[in-house]
Amino acid sequence: MKKFLLGIILIVLVNFSAYGQRYFGIATSNWSGINALYLNPANIADNRDKFSIDLLSFNIGVDNDLASINTGTALKQFVKGDSTGLNKIININNKGAFNMLAPYAEVRLPGFMFSINHRNSIALTMRVRAMNQFSNFDQTLFHVLTGSTLNTGVSSSLVDLKDFRWMLNAWSQISATYSCVILEKPKHQVKVGLTLSYLGGIAYAGFKGNKLQANYNVATNSKGGIDSTTMDVSSSDVEYSSNVLKSVDQLQSGISSVDIANYFFGKKAGSGIGADVGIVYEFRPGYPERYEYEMDGMNHFDYTKNMYKLRVSVAVTDIGSINYNQNNLTANISGTGHLSSNDAATNFSSFSDVRNYAMSHGLTFDTSSKGSTRVYLPTAVVAGIDYHIVSRLYLNATGIIDVTNHSNFGNNYYNQVTLTPRYDSRGTSIGVPITYSTLNNNIKVGLGVRLLGGFFVGSDDVMAAFNSNQTGFNVYFGAFVPINKKKIKDRDGDMVSDRRDLCPSIPGTLKAHGCPDRDNDGVADMDDRCPDDSGSVELQGCPDKDDDGVPDIDDKCPDVPGLEQFDGCPDTDGDGVPDNEDLCPTIPGPVKFHGCPDTDGDGVPDNIDLCPTVPGPPSNHGCPIEETPKEKTKARERKVPEMKMAEIQKIESAAHALEFETGKAVIKKGSLKSLNEVVKVLKAHPNSYMTIDGYTDNTGKPDKNIHLSEARAEAVKNYFVKHGISSNRLISTGHGESNPIDTNSTPEGRAKNRRVVMELKEA
Repeated sequence: MKKFLLGIILIVLVNFSAYGQRYFGIATSNWSGINALYLNPANIADNRDKFSIDLLSFNIGVDNDLASINTGTALKQFVKGDSTGLNKIININNKGAFNMLAPYAEVRLPGFMFSINHRNSIALTMRVRAMNQFSNFDQTLFHVLTGSTLNTGVSSSLVDLKDFRWMLNAWSQISATYSCVILEKPKHQVKVGLTLSYLGGIAYAGFKGNKLQANYNVATNSKGGIDSTTMDVSSSDVEYSSNVLKSVDQLQSGISSVDIANYFFGKKAGSGIGADVGIVYEFRPGYPERYEYEMDGMNHFDYTKNMYKLRVSVAVTDIGSINYNQNNLTANISGTGHLSSNDAATNFSSFSDVRNYAMSHGLTFDTSSKGSTRVYLPTAVVAGIDYHIVSRLYLNATGIIDVTNHSNFGNNYYNQVTLTPRYDSRGTSIGVPITYSTLNNNIKVGLGVRLLGGFFVGSDDVMAAFNSNQTGFNVYFGAFVPINKKKIKDRDGDMVSDRRDLCPSIPGTLKAHGCPDRDNDGVADMDDRCPDDSGSVELQGCPDKDDDGVPDIDDKCPDVPGLEQFDGCPDTDGDGVPDNEDLCPTIPGPVKFHGCPDTDGDGVPDNIDLCPTVPGPPSNHGCPIEETPKEKTKARERKVPEMKMAEIQKIESAAHALEFETGKAVIKKGSLKSLNEVVKVLKAHPNSYMTIDGYTDNTGKPDKNIHLSEARAEAVKNYFVKHGISSNRLISTGHGESNPIDTNSTPEGRAKNRRVVMELKEA
C-alpha cells in the first residue's frame, strides 16, 4: 500500500508544470484584465478594460528533469487499484544531479484593476503561492530521503555533491500596482509600472548543501526487487532551516489547511516587502489619425482598439524576501553517518525528527545558530515582444531569465522562452504557448482559452495527455469580470453621442442635439417653427429680418422694426394703434377711430369728417345740418387709390347686387360671390381702407331705420373681417333714410334708396 500511495504522489508531481503561473495562453491577451500585470505591471496602463474584478483562479503543477511518466499505464493501474509495478509507470531519466519543482501552487484571490483614464491605472491584488524545489540535487540522495524503491538502474555509486539545495516556501501576498503612460507621441508610446507587495510568510523548510560525500548502495531481494537504498556519509556540510513542525504533511496537503486570512491580516510566521517593476514600448504606425474620431464637437480616441503593431516589454518580477522569525530553527549538519530509505523518509517530518535521526545515525547536528532566516523570492527578468500580425491574430515571444542568488535560501525559476500565437478579441482569446525550458531541455505545447470575456482555462503542456514519456504538466483555470472600455455610442452615426442625442435613431446635427435640422440653425425640425428658414434659437428657429424680436412668421410688418404687442409693427405716433392699422399713422388718435383724431369731438374722425373743426352728426358726414356735405366734399376731396377699371366695377357691382332678407341685417347667399370679389380688391390694396355706408327708405320709424342701416353696414364689415380683412381698415356707418338717391313715393325709388355704399380710399 505504501508503494501505491508513493506512486500516486509521484504521478501527481510529474504531471504538472511549474510555468503555468504565468498563464501564457491567456495572459498575453489584450483583454486579460489583471492577469497581464503578472507579466509586467506596466501592462495595465492604457489597457482595454475600464474596470476588472478578479474573482478567483487556481494553478498547480510540477516540472523536473529527474523522471518521466507513462501516463496511459499510470491511469490503467490507478483504475484497477494495482499497487505494484511502479517501475512501469515512473521512468528515471537522470542518473546524476537533477532539478525539480514539485509542486508549484498558486491561488489568486479577489482583486480589482481600475483605469483612472487611458494614461493611468491602479490595481489591488491578493494571492497565495507555494514552491517546493530541488536544485542541483542528486537523485540517489533524493531516493534515500523520500524512501523510494523505484528502480533507478544504479546499484551503487560514489556521491560527491556541492552547492545543492532543497527549498519549500509558502507565502501570502497583497499587492498594489500603479501604471502610467510617460510618453505618447505619434507612432510611439512608453508606459511604466510598479507593484509593491506586502509578503506574509506562511511556512518554509529547506537545506543548503555545501558538500556531501558518500557511498550509495541498493539492496535487492530474492525476486530482484529493491528492498532499500542506503547512503554511507563520509563527509558533510549542510545547513538546515525550518519554521514548520510537519513540512512534509503541509507539502502533501497543499495550503488548504492553512488559515489564509490570518496570514493576510493576522499573525504571520514571517513578513517582507516585494516588488515588480516594468516598462513597455509600443510602436503605433497608425496613431493618432487612424483611431481619432469626432463626437459631440470634440476629438476622441477609440481606446477599445489595440493601436500597436509591435510591443516590447521588459520587467523584473518577484524582487524581495521574507524574514522568518517566528518558531524559526536553524542547524548545521556535518560529519559522518549512515542513512537508509527504510527509516529516513519517516524521520524527515519535523525539525526534531531530523535532529534525532541525524544524531542517532552518527551525524553532528549543531543548533547553536538560531534567530531569523531570510527566504528570497524567485526574482526573474521577464522580457517579451508582441507582434500584431493582422486583424485579431497576434504572435508573442516571452523569455524568463533567472537572476536569483542561488547561495541564499529561496526559490528560483528556470530560464525559458515561450512563443505564443493567439487569436485575440474582446470576448474570446485562444493562445497556443510553445515553450522551451532549460529545466529539462524539452519543448512543450500548451493551450489557453478565454471565453465569455472572463472565464479561462489552460495548460502549458497539453501534450502530457497524449505523450507516454512526459516530464511535466500543469493546469490553471479561473474567472474575472471585465468591464471593457467602450467607444462612445452613436447609433445613427451623426457624431452626436446617444447620451446627448435627443433623436438617437435619426441622424441630426450637434446644434440641434442630434435631431434633424434642415436649415441648420441649431433648432431641431420638430421644435422649429420655420424648419426651412434659418433663424435663432430664441425665436424657435424663425428669422427676424427687421431684428425687432418678433419672428417674421408672426411679424405683420417684417421689413420695419416694431413692437411685440403690435405683432412687430411700429406705432409712429404712439397712440396705441400700430401703423398698419392706423388710418392716421402720424397723428395720434384714439383706438375707436383707428388712430385718427376727432378735433371737433362730434364722433366722426377727422379723416372722414367733412367738417373736422365744426361738430356735426355722422349722418351728415360730421357737418352741421345747415352745411352742404357735397360742397365740403369738393373742398376736402380724398385721394382714391389707383385701381384698375375691373376693380372699380367689382366694388360697384357688389354694392348694386347686395341684398338682405326683408327687415333684417342678414346678407342673402346670392350676394356673397360678389362680396368675395371685393375681398380680393381689398387684399390687393393693403394701404387702403373702405367706408361702408348703409341707407334705408322712409318706410317705418326713423330711429329703427337708423339701427337697421347700421346693422346692415356692420354685417358687410363683419363678412370682410371673416375673410381676412383687418377691422381697422373698415368703417361702417348707418345713415337711415337720410340722403335718398331717388323718390320714396314709388316702389322702384324706395328700392334704390335701400342700399349699401362701399368706397375704397387711400389711408
